[in-house]
Amino acid sequence: MARSINSDPLMSYNFALIDVPTLSAAPLAFPIKTIMSAVTSGTFVGFESISMPTLSLSTREIKEGNWPFVHRVLDGHASAGEVVLRQAVLTINYDFYFWLKQALWGRIAPRRHFAVVHLRNDKRIPQRLICLSDCLPTSWKPANDLSATSNEVVIEELSMIVTDVSVIPLPIPLAPPSAPQTPNL
Repeated sequence: MARSINSDPLMSYNFALIDVPTLSAAPLAFPIKTIMSAVTSGTFVGFESISMPTLSLSTREIKEGNWPFVHRVLDGHASAGEVVLRQAVLTINYDFYFWLKQALWGRIAPRRHFAVVHLRNDKRIPQRLICLSDCLPTSWKPANDLSATSNEVVIEELSMIVTDVSVIPLPIPLAPPSAPQTPNL
């Protein structure tokens, strides 16, 4: 019996990042990487890894009268964690550096919005969309530790603070898209 695509769990290697432009920000956060990925693989911006933030609610303790137990109640505030983007260092890619400098000097609207997309195994159809709102870069590491005895790819990291995290439900396809039919001539 065939299984539904929607019943399979998502795999951690099928992801992409979409830089969502705002009206006040003409240049994107990663313009060079976006141009390169559009030429090579479509419209998604690829990274080696993306650490996902944790959305947490703040609470406070309340002790009621002579009740021996302490209650915890919501304080009414939520905070999202930090996201770390990791990518291979390319000689023509300065996106992380430029975005950090924009934030440092407060130029060109340094806050950005991103969407992390979980893709299906064929990497064509989005299965889940996680929005990261009002992201602001906080630190940048231009390269991992260099060693003359290693043959690893050099990786750079950018850490950013996220204000809000939300999941946008996508329509569930009932059947996989079928191949186009060719007319009989």
